[in-house]
Amino acid sequence: MSIEWDVLVIGRSYAGLSAALNLGRARRSVLVIGSGGPRNDAVLHAHGLITNDGALPAGIIAAAEAELAKYPTVEQVDARVTGLVATLGGFRASINGRTATASTVLIATGVNDNPPPIPGLAEYWGRGVFTCPYCDGFERADTHIAVMGSPLVMPHMTRLLTNWSDRVTAFHDGFDDATRADLIDHGVEVETRAVAKVIGDASSATALELDDGTVVPIGGLFIGEFPQPNNELAVGLGCEVDEFGFVTADAFGRTTVTDVWAIGDVTSRRATMAIAIAAGVNAAADCNAVLLERRWAAHVAG
Repeated sequence: MSIEWDVLVIGRSYAGLSAALNLGRARRSVLVIGSGGPRNDAVLHAHGLITNDGALPAGIIAAAEAELAKYPTVEQVDARVTGLVATLGGFRASINGRTATASTVLIATGVNDNPPPIPGLAEYWGRGVFTCPYCDGFERADTHIAVMGSPLVMPHMTRLLTNWSDRVTAFHDGFDDATRADLIDHGVEVETRAVAKVIGDASSATALELDDGTVVPIGGLFIGEFPQPNNELAVGLGCEVDEFGFVTADAFGRTTVTDVWAIGDVTSRRATMAIAIAAGVNAAADCNAVLLERRWAAHVAG
C-alpha cells in the first residue's frame, strides 16, 4: 500500500491542532481532519490559558489554523472520518467519499457533554451553565452556585466550587447519608426537590425553577457528569478504553495499539485547553521520534 502521509491527525481542536503544529515544524507530512467547534465553543470567554485568558474559543482555533497554514507539509480538511482501518504498513481513513493513508494516527476526537434533559439548560449552555470550575468559577465567585449531575461526580465538583463561593447548593436526592452529611457539615446546602427548568435573561441563566414552582436565584449552574468520549475510531482499531470509555494512553499519548496515539478529552475528563495543548506537543514529539527511529533503522539495514 502506498503511504501518503506520515501522520493522520483526527480532530481539529486544541489537542489535535497543537500536535499538528509541532509535527509540521518537524517537517512531517500531516493530514488534519475534523469538523465542528471546540468543546467550549459555547462560552463567550475561554480562561486559564496564558496569553489568551478571556479570548473567544473560536478565535483561538482560528488563530491556530492560520498558523498551521504556514507549514507546507500540513493540510487541513474540514470533514469527518467515517472509517479507519489498519492496513499493511499503516492506516487507511475514509473521509467524505475519499480515502487517505498514513503511517501513524493521532486521535484527538474529544468528548460530548452529557447534561440532564432539563428545559432551558441547553439554551444557557456556556452562558450561566458550565462544566469546569477552573474555567468559569472565577467569574461566578461569591454568587449562589448550583450544582447538578451524577452522584459519582457531583460531590467532588461541589467541594471544588466552595473555593469560589460560600453559598453552594447541590441539587440531588440520591446522595448516600455519609456524602450528604459531609456536604452539609461543610456549609453546602443539599436540595432534594427536582429542578424543572433553567430560566434566565438574554445573557445568562439566572434561576432554577423547582418542581413545586419555587424559583431559586443562582449566579451559575455547574453540571457534574461524565462526558461521553468519542472513542469509536479508537475502539475500531482495537485500542483499549477504561470503564468510562476514555481511551487508555500512556504519558506520551501512546495507546495499546502500535502507531496510534490519543490525546485530549478523549483520554481523560480532566483535560483543559492547556492540558490538551501540552498533550499535543508531547505526542507529536514522541510520534516524530518513532518515525525517525524507523527510518534510521531502515537505513542501517539497507
